[in-house]
Amino acid sequence: AFVISFTSDFIPRLVYQYMYSPDGSMHGFVNHTLSYFNVSHFQNGTAPLEPFHLGFHVDICRYKDYREPPWSATPYEISKEFWAVLAARLAFVIVFQNVVMLMSDVVDWIIPDIPKDISLQIHKEKILMMDLFMKEEQVKTRTEDSCKETSPSSLTRSRSVSHTACKNY
Repeated sequence: AFVISFTSDFIPRLVYQYMYSPDGSMHGFVNHTLSYFNVSHFQNGTAPLEPFHLGFHVDICRYKDYREPPWSATPYEISKEFWAVLAARLAFVIVFQNVVMLMSDVVDWIIPDIPKDISLQIHKEKILMMDLFMKEEQVKTRTEDSCKETSPSSLTRSRSVSHTACKNY
């Protein structure tokens, strides 16, 4: 989202088209993105060495930025267009991030983590395990019932019933 919004002209174009264009077209976009600089405002030693190599005198240069022109009350300060583009870029980052996260959740919800055939096999194994546990519980219950049916006096008389079988359960 940051790469799209801060390295491309996608957001500045949208801002120009919907906020500053008189007819909603992109006509005049490049002129809108260029700031003015008065060449007489160069600091000493920073001006071009041969300013007349073009064959004519240059008073104003244009460069890509959102700055106030030299004739405004606050020359070369950041303009309101800069702040509008920055706000749109940050809003784009937030919206894009949330849309991507929502799409990720939708795809995660649509595509199961476990394939259907493996899920069915796991379900069958659970049923088999439950059947096994139920059979073990039935055997355990029968053993306890048979121990309760035989009284302690009959256990001492009869050597055919094992004392350990009843004590374990």
